[in-house]
Amino acid sequence: MDVSSKTLIRFIFMVFYLYAFFAHSVNLQAEDQIATKTVVVIGAGKIYKENSARARKEAIENSLISAVESVALDLIPPESLHKTFQSFNEALYNKSSKFIQGYKVLAEVKIKDSYRVMVEANVSIAGLTKLMSDAGIMSGGKSLPIILVLVSEQNLEDTSPKYWWGKKAVGGETFSVSAFIETMKSMGLPVLDHPSIAQNTSIDDGYDKADLDKEEAVDLGLNLKADIVIVGKTIIDQAQNIMGKNIRSFKGVVSARAIRTDTGEEIATITQSAVTANADETIGARKALSAAGSLAGEILASQIIDAWQNKDEQTNIIGIVVEGTDNMANFEKFIGIINKISGVKHLQIKELKAKETVISVEFKGKAKTLADALMLKSYGSVDINIYEVSKNHLRVELIPG
Repeated sequence: MDVSSKTLIRFIFMVFYLYAFFAHSVNLQAEDQIATKTVVVIGAGKIYKENSARARKEAIENSLISAVESVALDLIPPESLHKTFQSFNEALYNKSSKFIQGYKVLAEVKIKDSYRVMVEANVSIAGLTKLMSDAGIMSGGKSLPIILVLVSEQNLEDTSPKYWWGKKAVGGETFSVSAFIETMKSMGLPVLDHPSIAQNTSIDDGYDKADLDKEEAVDLGLNLKADIVIVGKTIIDQAQNIMGKNIRSFKGVVSARAIRTDTGEEIATITQSAVTANADETIGARKALSAAGSLAGEILASQIIDAWQNKDEQTNIIGIVVEGTDNMANFEKFIGIINKISGVKHLQIKELKAKETVISVEFKGKAKTLADALMLKSYGSVDINIYEVSKNHLRVELIPG
């Protein structure tokens, strides 16, 4: 074998090695991102009687509170927050420190009588989500839907997929489904207990198969009093040898969709994969399945919560009488704010007068909901006064600055 051939072979081995290492690293990072989120925030503390140490401590504490609030705000749909703002503050009051997994001060400075710090904080997503779900914040004060998971799994050693439902169910541990369910529970969604159902409920023979269609899944969900059924499957892609050794890569793939049992509407769908590398085939496959299940559970749970939050909202034509529109700068800001509110579309100016303008918008929700969102969005941008709210009507005053 000549030198160039040896060099080529070493290069190919190195590519495969880097692929396995990179896939494993990405998977670990993905698992960590499910558990925590890292944010950078700034906090300030007041210096009293030249006590900089106390001010620094206060600045760090304030920054950690801001970090938790920042992550919480990313998790909550805007439509939920403006309805549950009081509950949001009550739920987090004096509890922020519980969700900090670690932090470090990146920079600090003393300016006159103020001490300021820039902090990188790791915030627990699972704990924070559960707290807000229990308080009804994630769903805008509404109860969350009861979930039935009908996802099968086929591991490398399985001759056919494993599933828990039906009299002829193929038993065995399903790693992706377990991780999927635990992640959904950590995000506050109530999931029906499979072992309890299998023990105490007789399920018709017609459900004895791993791949239920939409109608079968909905029927079974209705029988078990579930609001949403999640139907799908998990598989492991063929493992590959890395660098001619015993190290292999494993790819778990989850495909699932969420269906409302009352309407049969598909409200969420996901295809999610995760890759691991391991010398042990059994361990590698299990880790890939678990990682894929966790990732899919997190994404699908968010989609379900968002869809459930908006399930009863209809599109309405809402008329808005805006006073103080002689100040065009304020009026332009107001129009910009309205257009950015979730659920608003097709804004039209109906009547334009010297100091008053009538506009109409199509809005997915009620006028009261739009008014609450408007107050929240306009804070710090333009001063407004909403002094009349009816079924499909608002009267708003723009206050000169």
